[in-house]
Amino acid sequence: MLTPLLLLWPVSLALTWLVAQGLADKPFDRALIYNAQALAQLVKVAPDHTVQFNLPQPASELLRADESDTVYFQVLGAKGELLGGDRDLPQPEDEEKTNSYEVKLRDDEMRGLEVRVASTWVRLEAPSPGVPERGKTAMQTDSHLVFVQVAETRQKRSVLAAEIIKGVMLPQFAILPLAVLLVWLALVRGIKPLSQLEERIRARKPDDLSPLDEKAVPLEVAPLVSSVNDLLNRLKDSLATQKRFLADAAHQLKTPLAGLRMQADLAQRKDAGEEELKHSLKQIERASVQATHTVNQLLSLARADGGGTHLSRQPSNMVELLSDVLLESLPRAMDKGLDLGYEGVDAASPYVNVLGNPVLLKEMVRNLVDNAIHYTPASPERAGVITARILVDPYSHALVVQVEDNGPGIPVAERERVFEPFYRALGTNVDGSGLGLPIVMEIAKQHGATVSIDAAHAGQTPSGACFTVRFARGNS
Repeated sequence: MLTPLLLLWPVSLALTWLVAQGLADKPFDRALIYNAQALAQLVKVAPDHTVQFNLPQPASELLRADESDTVYFQVLGAKGELLGGDRDLPQPEDEEKTNSYEVKLRDDEMRGLEVRVASTWVRLEAPSPGVPERGKTAMQTDSHLVFVQVAETRQKRSVLAAEIIKGVMLPQFAILPLAVLLVWLALVRGIKPLSQLEERIRARKPDDLSPLDEKAVPLEVAPLVSSVNDLLNRLKDSLATQKRFLADAAHQLKTPLAGLRMQADLAQRKDAGEEELKHSLKQIERASVQATHTVNQLLSLARADGGGTHLSRQPSNMVELLSDVLLESLPRAMDKGLDLGYEGVDAASPYVNVLGNPVLLKEMVRNLVDNAIHYTPASPERAGVITARILVDPYSHALVVQVEDNGPGIPVAERERVFEPFYRALGTNVDGSGLGLPIVMEIAKQHGATVSIDAAHAGQTPSGACFTVRFARGNS
């Protein structure tokens, strides 16, 4: 804070000088105006209609008796003739003739010295005999203009201004260091709790994410500490989620890998027959497919987590993306005996484009369709039906993606938990990684969309499930 104080001090000095000059000019300007008006009173019109200026000797000596400054004066007639005073006193640039005794002030130069000048025009009226009218004598008047100006050097003004500055600035030489000292002491005392807080933070262990003590810091810093505590809590939750995710991922990969190892050991037995060998190979194939699917889902979830910042966005036609996914998924649906179809708007309809990453959006739709194929049973008694839709709200023009099935459905109590990684609804008895719906939720968040689950056929058993992804109006 010392630097701005030292920078402001010259500014304060300049402003003080300007104010002091104004204060010093006022009393001397009044005296100068008085002298100009007094000299104007001494100009008279003689009986012969000539203008005369009579300055008594005592008055002249009194006018020039100033010990500090030199006083000059000048009285000129209407034609510029000198009536009295100093001939070389400069004339004003503005020769406008003002009203009688109206004094103007200006700064000028006289014999190499700066002077302050007060000038005025004086109109004198001289009576003269006129033309008789009805036995009376009328009087006519002759006007005479006289220019009077008085000048004074600026010595007294400069001395007074300097005295004012000394009276104002000299105390500041003592006050400024004292102010700097007081500010420094106040800052040291005010920053001390922050220094202690810094020491406590530096002394923490890397795994210590406990909140900081808000009571041990100044009131002004409490909001900052509260924000840091909120950040620590969110970081703690994020690390806990990552640890849980890694543990679950390791557990999910551990099972198929253990199966692979066991089946490999069984196939390597000497007494293993051809049938047992084929069975082990089938189990190895199944475990490897499951492990590959889990790894691919983990990679998709990781890509979805960073998709909002690392992947480019462009207008993506959701009808075309969904059509591609349905064509790719059709063989699996037919192998399982499912009826997979589409209904809704076509690709040329308005408002079907979403500003986003086409790879992630296609991954989101694929997971919804795969999830429906995975959990929808099919039997001769009851056919499995999966319907994908693209709808556009006629009022808000918001885009809606739906995937509906007639499978077992999801209980209301579990509809939020199915979006947690590795969680699978109870009672389904279907193998899966438990990552498909978390991937859908993460990609939807990255694109400003919401995901909801409803019963496809409320009141029926099974009720089926209908997954709805609704994009915001501004994103379509």
